[in-house]
Amino acid sequence: MKLILATGISGVGEKKYLKEWKDYSNKLGKRVRVFYVGEMMIEHARNCGIKLNKDNFLNADKDLLQMARSAVFTEILSEISGNPSDYDAVVICIHAFMFWKERFYRAYDRFLKNFSPDTYISFIDDFRNIASRLDQRKEWRGKLNYTKILYWQNVEVEVTLGWADFADKPFFALSTGQPISTLYKIIFHPEIETVYVKMPISHFREPEKRFVIDEFIKALDIPFTVFSPLAIEVVGMIPREKFDDEETLTINNHVVHRDLYWFIPQCDIGVTFWPGVVPSPGVNHEMHESHTKTKEEWVIYLGGEASPFITYFNTKFFKSQKEFFEFVYDKYPERQGLAW
Repeated sequence: MKLILATGISGVGEKKYLKEWKDYSNKLGKRVRVFYVGEMMIEHARNCGIKLNKDNFLNADKDLLQMARSAVFTEILSEISGNPSDYDAVVICIHAFMFWKERFYRAYDRFLKNFSPDTYISFIDDFRNIASRLDQRKEWRGKLNYTKILYWQNVEVEVTLGWADFADKPFFALSTGQPISTLYKIIFHPEIETVYVKMPISHFREPEKRFVIDEFIKALDIPFTVFSPLAIEVVGMIPREKFDDEETLTINNHVVHRDLYWFIPQCDIGVTFWPGVVPSPGVNHEMHESHTKTKEEWVIYLGGEASPFITYFNTKFFKSQKEFFEFVYDKYPERQGLAW
């Protein structure tokens, strides 16, 4: 049985993603279970005769919440320890930290050390998507601006990454915009290399221009487990006119940190796809980061004569998609024709 500890801030959309993942896994013959600790805490309190109003849940006494949380963790541990053969994979969903009344506070306790996860995941999403979901929930409506959402998400990911680091286990920042097959492959096919794919986004925002990029990513996701920034970006370029200077700086800093220090380190291979001759400082920096971290960095450049700064920061350079995929399937012939 694979045990996955998953975190994510409120509004990140993990429940919908995990429901689809569960259905997907069941169709492929896998028995999986998801435990939502927060919901189980409310149910446990109710069973004890304590009514916790979900809309005001975060105002509850912290000792009361800790006792409910510990009881839930005990229940989960008992179930998965007593029947380990009942499931192929179990996901335990928690918050690492909450952000409430302008402060962060821990949403875990010492009982967490009784679990030994095989993989740690922190679900993430674009701050605008999160804000839209939170605005539909009474307890969150109007409480968090974009900056606070980004701060909270950053803390959630960094804490979870720290847990994985201490346990010497894999960690993934996983966008809920990623295909469901991404999580399936992470859990059930860890032997498949993870790839962070890079491309110039701002010059390919229109659907007819984006088509070549989207089709390339679909093809790449057959032999590999692909992480794409397009799974989390709702637009190609941040519309600066909609944000003040402070918000713009925060957003830009978090985007750079996410791509350079979450996505690139968690992947085995870097793949850079240039559909044409366009400038892209972001792609250049990401290529450099991947290359100097000694990863395999494969570049597909369709723009003809390439700058020496493009041909330098890679381990393999290709002038066509055909040439690239011939190389891939020569290297991994058993993966040709896989369907996810």
